Amino acid sequence: MGDQRRTVSDIKTALRAKIRAKPKVRGSEFLEMFILEKNKARLEQEGVNINKKRDQINKDIDFINEELDELQNTLDGSKQSNRNTLKHKDSRAPKKSLKTMTIDY
Repeated sequence: MGDQRRTVSDIKTALRAKIRAKPKVRGSEFLEMFILEKNKARLEQEGVNINKKRDQINKDIDFINEELDELQNTLDGSKQSNRNTLKHKDSRAPKKSLKTMTIDY
């Protein structure tokens, strides 16, 4: 009852199973070394790219947190200033009427 999630990376490929179309011939060690080196270099590059992406995500999160803090401070400051201005606001000022526009179809 293994309820582990299976992903695409769990699929057993011919490379992972070390299956080849032909049986190994003497002298194919250089080809195997070349293939393994290429795969190693590719995986190392993917690791570098993932780390760069992770750093960029962390920078974006930090920027968003700074923006949220600034907006929160602005809201806190505006609540206090609104309390002061509401006391002195002239409630007898005439209200402007809304202009309406008719549209004929």
